[in-house]
Order: sequence, then structure tokens, then C-alpha cells
Amino acid sequence: MMAIYRRIQPKRLKTKLFLSLLILIIAPLIVLYLYLFNQFEAALQDKIVTQSSKGLDQAQQSTEDLMSLVYKTLVMVQNDKVIHDVLTRPEKYTELDRIHLIERVLKNIDNSIFVFNSQIVYYTLLDDYGTVYTSFQPQQMLNYRNIKNERWAQQLNVDHPYLWIANDPNYVSRDVTSSKYLLTLGSIMRDTNNTPFSMARISIDYEKWFHTFVHSDKEHQYYIIDKAGTLVSSFNSELVLDREVFAFFRETKEKSGFYFEQGTDNLINYRSIPQLDWYFVDVIPRKVLFREIRDLKLEFFSIFIAFILLFIAINMFISYKFTKPLTVLEKKMSSIVNQNLKITISEKNYTGEILQVIRSFNQMSTDMNTMVKLLKDEQKRRELVHFQMLLSQINPHFLMNTLNTIKWIAIRKGDKDIPDICVSLGNILETSLHSEVELIYLKDELKLIEDYLLIHELRYNDQLNVDYEYNSGMDYALVPKLSIQPLVENSILHGIAPLKGQGNILIRIFTEDKLLYIEIEDNGVGIQGTNQRQKGRSRKGIGLQNLKDRLQILFKEDGKLEVIPLEHGTLVRMQLPYLLSRPYEGG
Repeated sequence: MMAIYRRIQPKRLKTKLFLSLLILIIAPLIVLYLYLFNQFEAALQDKIVTQSSKGLDQAQQSTEDLMSLVYKTLVMVQNDKVIHDVLTRPEKYTELDRIHLIERVLKNIDNSIFVFNSQIVYYTLLDDYGTVYTSFQPQQMLNYRNIKNERWAQQLNVDHPYLWIANDPNYVSRDVTSSKYLLTLGSIMRDTNNTPFSMARISIDYEKWFHTFVHSDKEHQYYIIDKAGTLVSSFNSELVLDREVFAFFRETKEKSGFYFEQGTDNLINYRSIPQLDWYFVDVIPRKVLFREIRDLKLEFFSIFIAFILLFIAINMFISYKFTKPLTVLEKKMSSIVNQNLKITISEKNYTGEILQVIRSFNQMSTDMNTMVKLLKDEQKRRELVHFQMLLSQINPHFLMNTLNTIKWIAIRKGDKDIPDICVSLGNILETSLHSEVELIYLKDELKLIEDYLLIHELRYNDQLNVDYEYNSGMDYALVPKLSIQPLVENSILHGIAPLKGQGNILIRIFTEDKLLYIEIEDNGVGIQGTNQRQKGRSRKGIGLQNLKDRLQILFKEDGKLEVIPLEHGTLVRMQLPYLLSRPYEGG
């Protein structure tokens, strides 16, 4: 990532100046204007959605009102005495008289209810004697038995005396209406005694009716889609809807709402008619939604781009005048870098601020050469000290072999304590041999403490007592190897050893804020007593300082070691990150 950044980051000052102005001034302005345009679009969208919703609400309410009128028509038809008499006693009239009487009654009812548009309602009446009466010219001759066997007629019964048919195929002559479907109310007609006497089918040319609401609105595209996701009708539209739109209406449970179609980004606004399982859908193309905003945005960005081009030209001119002397200086400095800063730049031919820069650079080159020499000398001294320290250390392998020899001699002589001490000391030395491993489990480190304490048991008999306070769930926490042992050793040698009486050491381990704390608390002579005893020592102890250095190298600021004096004794607290490893099976 850093390599990519170095590759693309600008090198020249004029480029940096230009990018700074672009990022700090031009880019925020573009973002601001885009935000404002988006706010305008959102406000305009809400306004258009509100207007569209009003139109759909009106269409929904008008549809429900129309259905109520049709039902009212049905009631008037079945309550009319002339129609009842003709359908129940047809033998009183000739065939022509029956047709004339029914047509006259239906026309009067139609004109009284559908005042503005009576040409959208079609009546079909069936008596119980095999005769069909209509108020329209059918596409083909109507057959009484075929009508009786239609699905809607079969579904009518005592419990369901009427039924709405949402998509009834058009059976009216094409000279009268060219609509593909009709909206039909089928019903069993009853007299005043609630006795069935006839069957009625009242159909509405809803497409012709719906056009009265949408003919003046050319920007909106209206559709009727049923619950099965099938297109029933479309108005003012040549747009072919995407399959995802129909899938939406098959799955949605909402009765109303709007959303943006992903493919075309059209606004889809809809309202449902639950009685018919219909959705009235208003599709508004995005170009209609945001035509004014788009024109304004185009005009604005044309002016803005012209301004940016003028700004770039002026910026390039000023940058060239300002950075030309610096470019000359940069080339000189590059040649000096290639020669390891061992020569300086001549101060001739330069004045003013450039001369001051060159003088400062020459002084910096001299100082850096001096510093590099000092660092090299310091590195040599450190390597020499490290080599001498390695020479002064005893080979731990030699100690291991010697301990094994002592252990077997003691076993042959029947001594029980010396072999245990050799084994414990051997465990500690073996851990120190694994130099490539720096972190070990907490439980393994505590095992080393037990081995170390076993060595001291013979010396102190029952005067040394060690207690542990920690949660067994921390057994697999990672700690630096041989980090707790030096702290316990300090407590024994400097705190407990000079104490007259029972010596107690408490090893307390706990976690807090993702950190692991290890505390070694003793009731020894304390820090003051230890300092008095060490005044005469010629060799200072290095255990605690060594542990501090290790914690700093391993964990940086999260690794700390502090010594806290107590009223009776000393508390040493070690802090490190809480690193919990997974247990595993293995050697």
C-alpha cells in the first residue's frame, strides 16, 4: 500500500499546489453543489410522489364508488316489479314484449345512475326458463346453458349470492367496445321474500371509464396489474414494463407505496383495490421527474468547468514562475545525494532566500556526516560489549551435563534431596536453552516457579510459604519465559532471607482492560532494608533491569514493571498484553 502511495504521490511543488487547491477548494465545492442538487431532487421527488398519490387515491376512490353504483344498480334491477314479473311469469308476454320491457327498464336505471357515461355498463339477465336478456349487442349469440356453466355462475350460491370478476373477457361486440377485459358483478337476484328468481351479470367497461381520469395527464403512465403479477390494462403508455415490476406485485403485501425500479430508475407508485386484487400503478420516468433539475445541472456544470479550466491555466503560469528556481536547486541537491553528502553546493550565483536555503543545506550536510561517523563508532562499541558478554557467560549445556552427573552420583549414594534439586534446576536451564522461544504458557512459567521453590525448600525448611491467586482459565496466557522467576528470586533473596520469622510470598495474577497483571507481594524487610544491605555490594543486580528491557522490547508501552513499597514488605507489579493462546496436544 505504501509503495503504491509513493508511486502516485505528486513529486513537483506546482503539482502539489494544484492538488491542494483541487482537494481543499474545488472538490468540496463540487460535493456541496451535488449535495444541493440531490436535495432539490429529493424535494421535487416528494412533490411529484404526492401529486401522483393524489391521482391514484382519486382513481381508487372512484373505482370503489363505481363498484358501489354497480351494486346499487343490481339492487334496483332485482327490486323492479316489471323485471320481476317478466322473469318469473314470461308466459304473460310475447317474446318481443319481454325484450322491449326489460330494455326500457334497464335504460331508465342506467340513465338515472350513470348520468355522465351510460355507455360503459352492460346487463345480462337469465331467467329460470332458459332465456337470456341483454342491453347490448354481443360478439356472438349468447347461449343460456353456456352462461350457466361459466365459472362465476357455478360459484354463486346461497352463502355467496354475488361475486366480483376482475378480468372478465370481453363478450360485447367490438363495434361497441374494444377493451380486452370487463369488470363484472355476477349475482343471484332475490325478490322481497328473499327467494331467488333470476341471475344477473352487470359488466363495466372500466378501461373507457379509467381513460376519463388520465387522458389529460400525458407525463404519467398508468397500468392496472393484478395480484398474480399480470398486466390487465395500460393507459397513456407505450412503455413495456420490466419483469421485475410484475414480480414485485406478486410478492408485495403492501396496499400502497412507491419505489424506484432498478433497471430503468422509473418511479413506481401504486394503490390497491382489495376487492378486485388489483393494483393501480403510476409509472413516472426519471427524465420526467428531474427534467428541470437536469437542465439546471447541465448549465451550472458547463460554467463551472469553464471556470476550472481558467483556474488551471492561471495556476500553471504562477507555479512556473515560482518553482523554476527551486527546480534548479532540486537538480543540484540530487547530484549531491548521489555522492553521499560529501560535497557542498557552491554559494556563488545565488541570492536572497535561495542563498539561505543553500547555506542551510551545506551546514546540514556537514552535520550529517559528523553524525554518521558517531553512529558508526557507537555501533562498533555495542558489538564489542555484546561479544564480551557472550564470552563471560557459562555454557548452559555444560551446566546441564554437570547436573546430570551430580544427580546420578547422589542416586547411587542414596540421597533423596539432591536429585530433586538437580531435576528442578535442570528444568530451569532447559527452558533457558530454547533461545528461539520468547513467549511460553503461564502454566509452564508457574511450573518453573515450583521447580525454583523446590530448590529453596531445603534451605528455608518451613519458614517460606508461597500462595497463588489466579484463574485457571488463564493457564494458556502467553508470558515471557523466566519473567516471574526473577521476581520471586528477588523477593526471597532481598526480602525474605534477612527476615527473622515466617516469610510469605503471594503470586497474584489477573486481567483488566485487555492487559495481564502479575503481582509478587512479600512480607520481607522492604525496599529500604534491601538498599541498606546492598550498600556494600560491589556488583549491582541486573535482574529487574533486564526484565524491564525485555518487556519494553516485546510489548513497547504495554510492557511495564514497577516496584511498590509496602508497610511490611514489597509489591512488584508486571504489566503486559493479555494474549490467550489455544490449548493444543503435543510434546
